[in-house]
Amino acid sequence: MDSGIGGPEVYQPSDDETIVFLLGSSLAIAASDSNSTPQQHLDAARQALVLFRDTANPRFLGAAERELAAIPNAERSAQFYAYRASLRQSLHLFDDAIADLNTISDMKADNLESLMMRFTITFVTGNYQAAGQACSALKKYGNNLYVASCTQQLQAVTGDANTAYSELKHAMAEFGVFGDRPALIWASGTLADIAERAGREDTLGLWQLALQLNRDDLYTRARLASVLLNQGDYQQVISLTEDYLAVDALAVSRAIAQQHLGEGAALTRILRERFDEALWRGEIVHKRAYAQFLLDVQHQPQAALAMAEKNWEHQREWPDVVILLRAREAVKTNRLVQ
Repeated sequence: MDSGIGGPEVYQPSDDETIVFLLGSSLAIAASDSNSTPQQHLDAARQALVLFRDTANPRFLGAAERELAAIPNAERSAQFYAYRASLRQSLHLFDDAIADLNTISDMKADNLESLMMRFTITFVTGNYQAAGQACSALKKYGNNLYVASCTQQLQAVTGDANTAYSELKHAMAEFGVFGDRPALIWASGTLADIAERAGREDTLGLWQLALQLNRDDLYTRARLASVLLNQGDYQQVISLTEDYLAVDALAVSRAIAQQHLGEGAALTRILRERFDEALWRGEIVHKRAYAQFLLDVQHQPQAALAMAEKNWEHQREWPDVVILLRAREAVKTNRLVQ
């Protein structure tokens, strides 16, 4: 029946073997009820945020949002604002996330986690002055490896990436493998990012090490898949992205690899439906992944450039630079051919 409401065509697999989305049995959220205390709502929100981090399933963000919204204004603690900032960061609502972090600062409740989140958001959005301030504020917590990581990541963007690489590698050697594991994981990912920015030959090995240290980190897995894709190792991309179709960046990398191998029609169709639905809702969160899909799967350079430019307005990591430059070059080449 025609409801009169426009929307994307619903994709229905043609057989029983096609996997659209995989839900593990352990992914249940213990939702709170109307009689729950603010702390119980916070605990449920935290559980949902952790599940989102591990699966990239957006329904967990919806669960976290509902739990946080149930807490009255008078009961909103620094923990509440930290969780809401994390939620907003995941939704790429960076300005709103910073507003929550500012509230934490106003409450004199800054800690290592809130400052690291502030650094990450301001760095990703290209506000390097604010990122530098957050990095300097980390010094009072006495973890030199976190400080070295953010200092050298800024150096790689604003100065010499090769010098930043050498300085961070030296700091990691001094820190040792038996130090604070989260700090070592953070530094390993930062070193890999700097190496990729500098065009170093050990980039692949460093992303592999970063993933080995933190097997559940979807961002690291996506960056490694991108490097493998650029090197033409399509079979490794297929292996790395197995069971991660819910993650836009990984699913797009897989679709590109499959296309190079003469496969991937089903996944391409799923992704097209997914992005069309997101466009219909006005909720394209992962604009970088969509730009790459338009460029490398759909072969629509002009549309890819428009999305890459829109992405650049809010997000300016190294992969954002790459997709923007590649889209611009593709548009230029396409015009010359025509």
